[in-house]
Amino acid sequence: MTAAPFFHGTFTLKRVWAAPPARVFGAWSDPHLKAKWFTGPPERWTLLRRSMDFRVGGLEVLEGRFNESGTVTLFEARYHLIEPARRLVYAYDLYHSGRFHSVTLSSLALEAEGDGTRVSYTEQIVFLDGKDGTADRRHGTGLQFDMIETILQINGATQ
Repeated sequence: MTAAPFFHGTFTLKRVWAAPPARVFGAWSDPHLKAKWFTGPPERWTLLRRSMDFRVGGLEVLEGRFNESGTVTLFEARYHLIEPARRLVYAYDLYHSGRFHSVTLSSLALEAEGDGTRVSYTEQIVFLDGKDGTADRRHGTGLQFDMIETILQINGATQ
């Protein structure tokens, strides 16, 4: 049996948010804030497990099931670099119903810009099934970024 070739994908999202860097960083580091944006669609997805040990070497897990299809997604991450309000590097494995789907190296860079923050987020992905899933991953991450921006506004981001 021949294994599928790897497919390597990379994308970067850049935004400027009307919140200070420490508040933006909190969207990744505060488990309560992260749970508001890093989740499946509430009407279609059921949370099975969530944990977050936000420290260098710490692990984060998010597992849930899509109600209609029964597909279970499992995100398992390890933090490699944490510089509060500045930079974050973590790697994560993604599984679909027990099948190892991809490995991703993620980096977040924050820079103060006036009263706000310039955000640059990059993912370098190895898709293990040989299929290019970069556009879908970029789209999903863009939707998450929209949720982060809304959460920062609702929770008084500039205070």
